[in-house]
Amino acid sequence: MAKEGRDWFGSLVGIGVFLIGIGLLVLTFKLAFDLFSVSPSQALDLKPGSVVTLAKTGTSFAGVLVRISLLIVMALTGSWVSNRGIALYSSCYGRRTAEAPPVS
Repeated sequence: MAKEGRDWFGSLVGIGVFLIGIGLLVLTFKLAFDLFSVSPSQALDLKPGSVVTLAKTGTSFAGVLVRISLLIVMALTGSWVSNRGIALYSSCYGRRTAEAPPVS
């Protein structure tokens, strides 16, 4: 007969994984805030009074796009890890190891 109850170690692991995912999401939002609070001229590395070249502006814009795509990947990873932590936590209820059957 199996014992009903909560597996406390599994619950703690699930909570820990969830908190790691939340930490990744907080880091992602902090980096996104820092990225989007920069003025466009600073983000594209444009100096006042200098000649704007298409090559330099395109390179700077590509760098911004790469940073945005990395933020998207970080956000997806953080949400995936958080979801796995919730799944681990919720699966620990009612799943304890079964007692050894009586020997006859």
